[in-house]
Amino acid sequence: MTSALAADLTAAGYTVEGVDALWGTEAAAALHRGTRVAALRALAARPTTPLSTVATLFVLGLPVSRADADRGFPTTGVDTLVSAGVLRTDADRVAPALDLRPYAFVDDLGAGSWWIASDLGELALGHAISEEHVLGIGGATTTLSGLQLPVPVRRVLDLGTGCGVQAMHARRFADEVVATDISSRALAIARFNALLNGVDGIDFRLGSLFEPVAGGAVRPDRLEPAVRHHAPPRGRPRLRVPRRRDGR
Repeated sequence: MTSALAADLTAAGYTVEGVDALWGTEAAAALHRGTRVAALRALAARPTTPLSTVATLFVLGLPVSRADADRGFPTTGVDTLVSAGVLRTDADRVAPALDLRPYAFVDDLGAGSWWIASDLGELALGHAISEEHVLGIGGATTTLSGLQLPVPVRRVLDLGTGCGVQAMHARRFADEVVATDISSRALAIARFNALLNGVDGIDFRLGSLFEPVAGGAVRPDRLEPAVRHHAPPRGRPRLRVPRRRDGR
């Protein structure tokens, strides 16, 4: 399913640049302030395309018609995405069940781009987030990504992986990454993100702190930290991602 979804997102042109160009700089700036009025106005003035459908669902967090959703996901199929928990249906409308947006970065290893799934924010949900809420990419995430030193190592341990983006960054310079979390939902989303973006070599384990690795084949003292607080970063990467609707 993830390879088919990746094919649909690629075909739609669902990138940071594509989304910003879809509704223009004014609307993009308004979205950074948590306002989607300008983006909706821009979309209303142009024909519906697979890109506008995907962006409406996953960036604006709004439903679309079933017909538009079918055209937006011709390879994966709406029913498959509903079964996977990515979309949900209500009569002839299709709504997002996850936040899924493009993410672009440039660091010492070069440029890259992924799609990162997380839980929907409060504006899309219409109520407060739950204790099991899995955050997407925000300021703290990009700061931590910028502190990673891409020095080749054998293994990296990512404690509290969340949506898995730090583990995915670490995998770019580590032979193997062990990613742990106390939330089974977080691990499920992190696995989904790794599969969607074709990132292998990450061992996802459920548990608190070092419990998932303390008694296993991988020992904590054999794992390299991805972030070395005693050493200054060699230059933070440039990171781009459409801002969440709740401003994070």
